[in-house]
Amino acid sequence: MIAYIYRPKRQRNSKQVFNRIWRARLKLNGDAKARDISLNCADKQTAEQKLRDSIRDYERTAVGLLAPAAQRETFENPMERLVDGYVADLKALGRSTDHVRHVDTRLRRLMRECKWQNLREATADSFLRWRTAQKKSPKTINEYQAALSALFSWLRKQNRVAANPFELVTKVDARGKESFHRRALNDDEARQLLAGQRKSLYLLALHTGLRRGEINALRWGDLHLDVANPFYAVPVAKSKSRKEQPRPLHPELVRELQTMKSAEKATSETLVFPERVPAMKVIRADFKTAGIPLVDERGHRVDFHALRMTYITRLQRAGVSPREAMELARHSDMRLTMKTYTDAAQLPLAATVRGLPAFDDSQIDSQTLVAGGQSMSPSVIGLKAIKVGKAVGNIDESRNLTPVVAICHSEQPSGDLGFESPSLRHISQGFCAAGTQLDTQTKVSACPDLAHVVTSGKNFPKCWRAFGIACRMSPASCS
Repeated sequence: MIAYIYRPKRQRNSKQVFNRIWRARLKLNGDAKARDISLNCADKQTAEQKLRDSIRDYERTAVGLLAPAAQRETFENPMERLVDGYVADLKALGRSTDHVRHVDTRLRRLMRECKWQNLREATADSFLRWRTAQKKSPKTINEYQAALSALFSWLRKQNRVAANPFELVTKVDARGKESFHRRALNDDEARQLLAGQRKSLYLLALHTGLRRGEINALRWGDLHLDVANPFYAVPVAKSKSRKEQPRPLHPELVRELQTMKSAEKATSETLVFPERVPAMKVIRADFKTAGIPLVDERGHRVDFHALRMTYITRLQRAGVSPREAMELARHSDMRLTMKTYTDAAQLPLAATVRGLPAFDDSQIDSQTLVAGGQSMSPSVIGLKAIKVGKAVGNIDESRNLTPVVAICHSEQPSGDLGFESPSLRHISQGFCAAGTQLDTQTKVSACPDLAHVVTSGKNFPKCWRAFGIACRMSPASCS
């Protein structure tokens, strides 16, 4: 260990001059290099005492009995100064103006209502007492907790605090306690809204799901209308994810935007909507004019952001895959797309349930041919005779049936052939297997399977037997 105090010296007019402030050189066991510390005192005995105190503090810190100096200093600093530094860093990182404003407002309100002067007083217990007395919605309270936890996480990354005391605080369960429920517009309501004076604005929101700020920042240069597959790209500075996200445009919207652009003779730097998205008061008036209730029977409301919800809900109703819907919505979490921005009340649930097969129809009689069943395959030519008694199997099995067999199976002296193919009964009555019209005056009544067919000729039963119909006629009748 190296530990001593000294006063720096320098040359002045060829003479050595000592500084009046004492410093210390300290290197503990295990240190990579020595520390040079200003003791901020001119008295030697005081400097020696400060050196002993520093040695004790470093040793206690090394074994975890004392927090590092940076952490001790942080806890002693006024909390307002720490919040100022955190907010300034958020601005430097390029966070949105609204996000910075919300964080700043919430942290300062917590400081004021919880009476926190420094970071040492900002404990989990004091926050829980404040939370118990609040009448705010669970979502709002959780946002306050998130802002406070983010502050401590920021300090922890700088090694200015050892832990985040709010990281393990359970959030309030907000499920079923939301104070505001948004709904999507149905197709009829959307058409009524588009019949108004702000058709272009509402059509853009309904076909892209763009947010208010994104529409306000959209320029004609961000819209690529004259390419094979028209698309738009939200400016990175205004995108919530801070990513360039080109997305395709609907043909109906492309036609409307092309009409707007040609009428305005705009340049690539011109805002698409220079008058910006109107205030909510104006939008509510447009909804009322279109006959759209602001609050439905469930208590769910509509606003401008409901148009984004409408876009995503329509994607779900159109059968778009969840991954595609998430990309088109420009979300980073599929749960946000599937749950928050999908209005389940507009999903075709009843039609989906009605489309499920009934259990009593699951066992279809294989002996009954239904209309619209399997079609027949082309003729099979040149089959070799198959001896009855051996297993009959399909070679190169086809789902279709064979209407004509040129060569029949060998004749069995007596008895059934052992298989039956009633699917062939749909062949036009009055024609034999070879396609020859039969005598309508003759009927084979001895065989029940052929009773519905009008027949004549010696070889006709043989041909029908080749089709697999069990013939119970006597050999004499078949000859």
